[in-house]
Amino acid sequence: MRRKHTKRLSDAELARRLEESGLIERGVLDALLARGVDDGLLCEAIVESGLVGDWELSRWACRWFGRPFLPLEACTPTPAATDGLDGASLIRQGLVPLWRSAGGLVVAMPGITSEEALQALSEDAGCPVYAVIGSVRGNRRWLEENLARAPLPEGDPREGDSWSLLFDVGDAQARDVFGGSSGA
Repeated sequence: MRRKHTKRLSDAELARRLEESGLIERGVLDALLARGVDDGLLCEAIVESGLVGDWELSRWACRWFGRPFLPLEACTPTPAATDGLDGASLIRQGLVPLWRSAGGLVVAMPGITSEEALQALSEDAGCPVYAVIGSVRGNRRWLEENLARAPLPEGDPREGDSWSLLFDVGDAQARDVFGGSSGA
């Protein structure tokens, strides 16, 4: 049985609902969007800014958009789900392919993702894409650990955030050299 999702996924709809619910003021949302947040990446900007908690935002997105919540902490993606897909696009959109079947590809969105991103993924995969709501940080962590770090296209808003990745890169290099985990 297929469930029809009639609520269009978009940052504009998410922003409207966040404002109406009183979770985030319109001026704050406008400031985030003015930073050049690409369509479909508002959830990531909200969570990384600390405005709303990751799982709380996912809970609201599930309620507003009628999608199930399936964080990566509760399931293990099958390795074959990413076969033939553009890793750079998955990383850019924060989408994690969970599994494929004869009926299509199931992906976890980081909160929500734009309809356009899901349509592009469907074309890339050559099958229908069914999206569930995951968590921003869980998706990002899985993508960084399991897909080769693809260079960001020139002009990508996160391209200028390379300083924020400095310590993550240094930590990974230290683990490679010294064999084990860094930290206490």
